Amino acid sequence: MSTIEDISRSFWLLGLNQISGPKLKGIGGWICDENYQIYTPATPTSFELSFTDSGRLLDAFAGDINRIGSASFETVVGIMKSNVLPKSTAWLIIKTYYSAFFSAHAFLRMLGESCTSIEREQANSIGKIAKLFGTLPASPMVGGLYHLCCDMRTNKIVGTGLSGGPHEAFWRMFHDRILQLSNDVLSLSTESLADRQLASAKFSELAANLSFGSAGRGRWLSTVRNAVNYSQKHATWYPYSGEQKYYKQLFEKTAEWTGDPMAIDLTSHQDKDLRRFQATCNFIIAAFRSSACEMARRCSAGRSFHEYGALACLNLANRAS
Repeated sequence: MSTIEDISRSFWLLGLNQISGPKLKGIGGWICDENYQIYTPATPTSFELSFTDSGRLLDAFAGDINRIGSASFETVVGIMKSNVLPKSTAWLIIKTYYSAFFSAHAFLRMLGESCTSIEREQANSIGKIAKLFGTLPASPMVGGLYHLCCDMRTNKIVGTGLSGGPHEAFWRMFHDRILQLSNDVLSLSTESLADRQLASAKFSELAANLSFGSAGRGRWLSTVRNAVNYSQKHATWYPYSGEQKYYKQLFEKTAEWTGDPMAIDLTSHQDKDLRRFQATCNFIIAAFRSSACEMARRCSAGRSFHEYGALACLNLANRAS
């Protein structure tokens, strides 16, 4: 068992590991079902939903994880070297990025947090319930991206509006949560001091890479992806002018995410930005994969929801390879 999945288990959303069977409806659907109360006055960009049926909300988190986690694995297993253009690394970078983006979303949901788009339908539902409880804001609720944080001990889910685009806002939120996780693991009493220190250091390295160079808080992976995807930089597209010698090693590391995340080197990549990028993405994918496997193993209520989503996708890919 990896230290990462063992440590992360202490921070799972309470009860999520006991959710079994296929789950399709996500958090957005749960909001539209309106099975909650709003006792605290909402604002145009914040709300606090209280609930009594935690099972339905856990199902919704599981539904989102199934959907997003499957997308992550489907993306990463599709990375392959072109026999016609063997120097082409652009799609390796782009697909690795999106797989990590999806895995990071899924991993956060396993911890009870979410970067969720509140659309008109969800905003209308929240407004309807707020009106029933006399907590409707003076101005209409603003749609957009929200940081949702669920606490099963208080039966509340708190939503706070996020600024910026979907990638920028998410990575900023993810970066901050990883930094917090790096600190929180040190206070655990269930793991050895050595394991806590190793996990804390690894999460700290991840946070540092997310803000590498002058990219700003959490934005580095998105910055590299944008440079490759939209500006055809880093010599990843034909005619590959300025290609670095280490680029040929990138395809050798495409399966790195299938191993122990602790074994992925996040720091020894000076002057090898694309390798640092790849290792960081692979670590995120590996952290989600290993944690999903561990959560599925610890489901005593039947077959874990993971086995109908991301892990089912991964098993299908493994059988075909």
